[in-house]
Amino acid sequence: MGRYDCVVLHNSVALTEALDSQEPIFPSSIIRDEVGAVEESLREGGFNPYVMAVDYFSRDVVNTLARIGPRFVFNLCEEINQRCDLEMCVAGLLDLMGIPYTGSGPLALGLALNKFRVKQLLRSVKIPTARGYLHLPGHKPRSRRVRFPVIVKPVSEDGSLGIRSTSVCHDPSRLEEQVAYIHDTYRQGALVEEYLDGREFNVSIMGDGQVRVLAVSEIDFSGMPQDIPRIVCYRAKWDEESPMYRGTVPICPADLPARYEERIRDIALRSFHALGCRDYGRVDMRSDALGNLYVLEVNPNPDIGPEAGFVRAARAAGYSYAEMVLRISEMALARGAKVAAVAYAL
Repeated sequence: MGRYDCVVLHNSVALTEALDSQEPIFPSSIIRDEVGAVEESLREGGFNPYVMAVDYFSRDVVNTLARIGPRFVFNLCEEINQRCDLEMCVAGLLDLMGIPYTGSGPLALGLALNKFRVKQLLRSVKIPTARGYLHLPGHKPRSRRVRFPVIVKPVSEDGSLGIRSTSVCHDPSRLEEQVAYIHDTYRQGALVEEYLDGREFNVSIMGDGQVRVLAVSEIDFSGMPQDIPRIVCYRAKWDEESPMYRGTVPICPADLPARYEERIRDIALRSFHALGCRDYGRVDMRSDALGNLYVLEVNPNPDIGPEAGFVRAARAAGYSYAEMVLRISEMALARGAKVAAVAYAL
């Protein structure tokens, strides 16, 4: 197998669609260009990585990792056993094997996948989120005390899956239809939130312990057709031929008043720490019409492909792609060294 000193661990992208889904698979949603880019960056930094695709938990996965005995794993797994809710189990396996790895641990990965739990956690530490409730399949909504318009999304999906232009609802009838779509298609709860008709920001963060905001990015909706809600829906993220894609242009760094940017940075850092994230992550937030800020989502495992928003922010902060990858790797190595030092002392 050769003398490999690290592993780039990733999952192959599932090509199956949910039955009756109106979010088809687009080519841009299945390209994993970050795998090759991370491998190349590690080689430039003097490492000899072994690239390993993992689709299912198996004895072979454990045996291969044990045989290599890597100094660290660069963890790019976003799902396992074709289930994104098992993403946290990959990190858990590496913890059990005593292998240092990049990115957040199992608890942060598991928490972040449930948007409603994230809302509850953030609110408990006085971080603002939009008013809303979780409507579970087969249950009556626990509360109707939200004002229209509202936005409806799957509670546990990634990549804007399940979010479309019709997700913004202006009346109870449309809300009922959209909730039913989430229940029937994605077989999970529907998160119903008051729609914030303001600006949208993505805040990229890097570090472990001592963390820093790389940059604040804003989505420019000025090119969005008037009859389409100003949201980053599934097609806006993946369908490069759609008006939604062309109408959601990232501006990085965002042009913001100093005090307002400081407020955005503070909320993002507090959110990152509240979920126990480490190494790198992204916090998404929106403002209402008055400029009040609310966190939408905390993503502890954002896309780090060469053209991704996180990488754009890293470049704005002065990092090349390779420097970013090596900095993230150094954090995993440092954690491994601390564990080894404690074990040796015992």
